Amino acid sequence: MKVLIASSSLLAIPLFDELGTSKAHEILGLLTNPDKPTGRGQKIGANDLALWAEENDFATYKPSNSAEIESIISELKPDLVITIAYGQLIKKTALTIPSYGWINIHFSALPKWRGAAPVQHAIMQGESQTGVSIFKLDEGMDTGPVYITKLTDIDATETTSELLQRLSLIGAEMTPQVIDMIKAGEEAMPQQLSGVSLAPKINKNDGKIQWQAAASQIHNHFRALKDNPGVWCNFGENRIKIDGLKITDLFNHLEPGQVLIENEKLIVGTKDMAIELLRITPAGRNSMTAAEFIRGLSVKDGLYLG
Repeated sequence: MKVLIASSSLLAIPLFDELGTSKAHEILGLLTNPDKPTGRGQKIGANDLALWAEENDFATYKPSNSAEIESIISELKPDLVITIAYGQLIKKTALTIPSYGWINIHFSALPKWRGAAPVQHAIMQGESQTGVSIFKLDEGMDTGPVYITKLTDIDATETTSELLQRLSLIGAEMTPQVIDMIKAGEEAMPQQLSGVSLAPKINKNDGKIQWQAAASQIHNHFRALKDNPGVWCNFGENRIKIDGLKITDLFNHLEPGQVLIENEKLIVGTKDMAIELLRITPAGRNSMTAAEFIRGLSVKDGLYLG
């Protein structure tokens, strides 16, 4: 089967590896997002997956609108397009061009957590299980009928980056079975109308810690967002980024946001237990240990984080 992979994330690499080792499938290339400004200098550049694809001799296509997507699909004539973390809604005209349509590898047990950030929202909610769903793409936001869903447990310390890597491997392993189902004419199952939840895109402001929350909620928040977009809070008039923390059962008499410094440990109160901050990046500085941060403070009493 001639397959085109649509993605803007390195999470697609296991899929390339899975299908690339099969004689039954031909990968026509990568459909990805256009080059854009990145970094402090805002230099125009390709995304990391596009760079990887070019280095590995995969043809790369970077449409900037729906008309260009349709043109590329019409020219390449794939039997199937597989999307994984592509980040684009595909119009009906493009969906109907491939003989077997489009499928999407989605990192949740649909209809739960439809949207751009299913793993982050599952972790933030403290869920102990998630899944991978492969479904037939339609014009909606993750609303198409599902071929297969595979569940997996979420470890209590697992971060978004760690879980995404694991789910990308699971999704890649599931894909050949789905392709066989499609070739055999098996129909996908419509999603249930109940149990729908949404996982909208995460932005930088979502990374702010709310110290009035329970310690477990703050820990889950950190696990979900520490790598992207980052977790932060206010310290006086400045913002500090939190690079490492853990729950501690000590000093649970602290008010939410109240700071206690003891033996070069930085302890912060929450709704119930306390959080120990392990690593911090102050505004305009490099990441440092809590002890290093404490040694640079001129005032160490009466401190609060907001």
